[in-house]
Amino acid sequence: MNRNVPPSPTAKQEIYGLVERLERAHEVNRAAINLVPSENRISPLAERSMRLDFYNRYFFNDDLSADFWWYRGGESVGDIQSSGTAALARLAGADHVNVRPVSGMTAMLVVLLGLGGSAGSPVVSVAAASGGHYATAALLERIGRQSRAIGQHAGHIDTDALRKVLTSEEVPLVYLDLQNTLHELDVRQVVDVVRECSPGTRVHVDCSHTLGLILGGAHANPLDAGADSMGGSTHKSFPGPQKGVLFTRDAQVAEDLRGAQYHSISSHHFAATLGLSVAAAEYEVFGQAYAAKVLTNAQALGTALERHGFEPIKERSVITRTHQLWLSIGTDEQATDFSAALASAGLRTNLLPDIPGATGLAMRLGVNEVTFEGADEQSMAELADIFALVRDGHIDQAVKMREALKYGFGEPYYFQGASDPR
Repeated sequence: MNRNVPPSPTAKQEIYGLVERLERAHEVNRAAINLVPSENRISPLAERSMRLDFYNRYFFNDDLSADFWWYRGGESVGDIQSSGTAALARLAGADHVNVRPVSGMTAMLVVLLGLGGSAGSPVVSVAAASGGHYATAALLERIGRQSRAIGQHAGHIDTDALRKVLTSEEVPLVYLDLQNTLHELDVRQVVDVVRECSPGTRVHVDCSHTLGLILGGAHANPLDAGADSMGGSTHKSFPGPQKGVLFTRDAQVAEDLRGAQYHSISSHHFAATLGLSVAAAEYEVFGQAYAAKVLTNAQALGTALERHGFEPIKERSVITRTHQLWLSIGTDEQATDFSAALASAGLRTNLLPDIPGATGLAMRLGVNEVTFEGADEQSMAELADIFALVRDGHIDQAVKMREALKYGFGEPYYFQGASDPR
């Protein structure tokens, strides 16, 4: 390429046009109300690191006392990552925290490689049809392990199936990857069965969806229930950047995870890790109140929708005890049309084909992001009103009500200043 030849005006216009499109779409997204349970927003303070020089830097000096630096771009702020790790440790009551995973899926890979035994070993996970992660079984097969998926209902693992596997095979790991759930997972029940049938088997809880509820004290801590480790993504009920984190109180488990992580993750997205540090510090301030409000709001939204004639999918007559709630909308075509109509009114929802108890597509909703932004029980009642307006074809009225609702949220669960909360 001849660097002396200036770019064509057309090329420049196209590039600027792309950026302008991104900025316009960003404003539309910010004005929308997002009810996707696997997403959240990041606070203005935590977001700052994503726009700074550290976005493109490697950082390997987790031990700040090392004699030399592998890469020096993060040298001046390495202690911020360390302070964030310490905050996460306090929130989880964990002795060891690994912030190297770049997502929940990479955290899953690290755990399966580090704790899942040698090639050919059977690993127990939660069947996707009963709420387990869609990818776990396939990933196990791809890395040379064998999948032993078992069912669960309303937060209770099929302990008969678990006992059968544990007593017939040498299982190195029980991986509890419950992602679609209206109930808190009964970890103690699983740990008791594992300790009874196969004491050497490790138990890991992939709590990607409920991490914010756990760290905020609204759900029980799996480590307190005897799990060897826990972790997952940091951008669902926990309001952080797209990252992954792993927790344990066992030094050997931490070492095994570290060994697998070292050979499977190079860049750990340093800017996002710094953002996670800020998010963890804010969560020590706001997390307990936020997590409790998430549960209150989820129940309030489900109840209000039911009053409007919608059909929440229940387990044991319960609408929800997590950040999620599920709606049966009818046929797949009806569900798709309703989701599109909601989107045209500025409400984003999530359709899935594998919701337990549903036939075909169901609408999976989450109140985590709107709660983080300051929504309360009255907001949930107004959201249900908007759903009804959309269902009845009153899109323009729904748009106006959504705009007023978003503008009228209460105080968010984070510091609002972009650079100085004072």
